[in-house]
Amino acid sequence: MKSAFRTALAVGLALLLVALEASLSHLLGGGVLTAVLPLPVVVWLGLEAGLTDGALAAAAVGLVLDSAAGGPVGLFTCLSVLLFLGTRAAGGAFDARAPLGFALLCGTGTFAFGLVALSLLRYVSPAEAAPRWGLAGRVLLEAVLTALAAPAVRLTLARLTARAQREEPGLLP
Repeated sequence: MKSAFRTALAVGLALLLVALEASLSHLLGGGVLTAVLPLPVVVWLGLEAGLTDGALAAAAVGLVLDSAAGGPVGLFTCLSVLLFLGTRAAGGAFDARAPLGFALLCGTGTFAFGLVALSLLRYVSPAEAAPRWGLAGRVLLEAVLTALAAPAVRLTLARLTARAQREEPGLLP
């Protein structure tokens, strides 16, 4: 039960982060500074959640990203699950739970997420409407900004889930 509540909390935070990012983008003039703030939630799920509930939560975060982006339905959902699985695979290679390690993992994951999305969109779009490779620089900027914001997202998730996991004495499980 605690695991399901933690993942639902993570999806709720991802929804809140999408709303915050949209508000900031509107205030700053529409796309001046971009970051993909829900992706650190997917990376956190890859490090902290179980396989089944984490994959479902990552798909839910991807669905939130799909809804916010207005692009092809299912693209960000699939990429979020792939990011979740990649995080589970790469999380043991170094100390990904430390703030710097988490930020590096989030930045790398965001960069890969963006490049794969760009290449898939180029593959399925007509040549005259396909996004150009010049957007790869913007993807790199998104990855850097997301990596800078990732420790704050991780800290927020840690505090929210710590409150959810408090046990009350005298209650039976």
